[in-house]
Amino acid sequence: MQNQAPFSTSIFWRRRGLVLFVPAVLAAVILIWLAVQGRAREQRTIARILTTQGETLIRSVEAARRMGMRGQEGRQFRLRFLMDEMIRQGDLRFLGLVDAQGRFEALSEAEPGSGVTAEALTALPASFDPAWSIIRPGEEPLFVVYRYSRPPRRTMQGGMEHNTFLHPPEERTLIAVGLDASLYLRAERKDVLTLAMAGGLGLALAFAGAVTLFWRRKVAGLEREVARQERLAALGTLAAGVAHEIRNPLSSIKGFATYFGAKFKAGTQDRELAEVMIGEVDRLNRVVTELLELTHPSELRLAPTVVSDLVQHALKLVEGDCSSKGIAVQLRIAELEALPLDPDRMLQILLNLFLNAIQAMPQGGTLTVSAQRVKDRLELRVADTGHGIPAQDLDRIFDPYFTTKNQGTGLGLATVRTMMTAHGGQVRVTSEPGQGTQVILDLPLKGERR
Repeated sequence: MQNQAPFSTSIFWRRRGLVLFVPAVLAAVILIWLAVQGRAREQRTIARILTTQGETLIRSVEAARRMGMRGQEGRQFRLRFLMDEMIRQGDLRFLGLVDAQGRFEALSEAEPGSGVTAEALTALPASFDPAWSIIRPGEEPLFVVYRYSRPPRRTMQGGMEHNTFLHPPEERTLIAVGLDASLYLRAERKDVLTLAMAGGLGLALAFAGAVTLFWRRKVAGLEREVARQERLAALGTLAAGVAHEIRNPLSSIKGFATYFGAKFKAGTQDRELAEVMIGEVDRLNRVVTELLELTHPSELRLAPTVVSDLVQHALKLVEGDCSSKGIAVQLRIAELEALPLDPDRMLQILLNLFLNAIQAMPQGGTLTVSAQRVKDRLELRVADTGHGIPAQDLDRIFDPYFTTKNQGTGLGLATVRTMMTAHGGQVRVTSEPGQGTQVILDLPLKGERR
């Protein structure tokens, strides 16, 4: 149950973090979507109102032109009088008619000299339906509602009168109404501000969710580390008592086995049994030593250490095993200055990693050792081409007594991690089943200790 507690806690915090993160992201997305959908709603409403107002005035001008066609005398005078009256009664800035030749047929302005030109109006996209556009003839922008109009022809069919638009394009007239654009532009600025605020709030929600999820994961990691330290502390208390009680009998057993083994000739079965007994005693003593080292690591003895020399020494110790299994060794060690390390501890770390790599390649393969400087840290990599580690076991390889080997104690990598932590470093493992495993030792160049 103790082994499962950190895992369950991790899942709990991870799920709780997702419960907080996912709604925050969804709320941010919905808020931004609503802001985008409603971004131009007020603009569209104001544009529709202004366009309707302008269209009403355009229809009034068209009606006046039709009335003028029945009696041409005074037509221009009556039309101009009507346009001037409209300017005085409403919030119009101008009311103009531009003929097919691009000249003003009539123009009334609330303030003469506003800058409205026939060229600016004829440059608007042609439309026989009411259309609008923002123009800036002067300092004040104008909301222009316009459409092209043709004088109707009257034909009689069955005693009924019909209006038809059969005149050629050169007879069309542009009728344009200039309205105050400030209300529309205010709505535009308001929409932009609303969208910006909604976007900012949405991003803030998403950021808060991401930060929450990040800290939840950090808390879960810290809880796992605390649980691991608690297990090691309990194990250390047990190991200290067991080591004292076991080592004394082991010394006696080894002494007796050595004494009786010397009484038999070499090559006899009795001599071999005595040597087996001595070997097993040594193995038990190593297990006790590893356990004590894991739970109560002694003080580091730092000394300037050349990494390449240390790696070469460790490879010499496993050279025989590599040769017997057909394992090729590749070295990629960069030129590095001597680092403050405990050479004995680092040698033990490398030996543990080399032996694990050799055992993972029973049919031969390649052992690659590389070292390089990455910013202010040293990266020492040990890679093999062995059978790899299953994905479900990667989270447990540093747990004490976890092993997939028949003869393993499960303390090797746990000891490596403890010694790396004492050096102020970290150890990371990446593995692909059937492809091999890579162990990365990350050490500070300045000998920082924890």
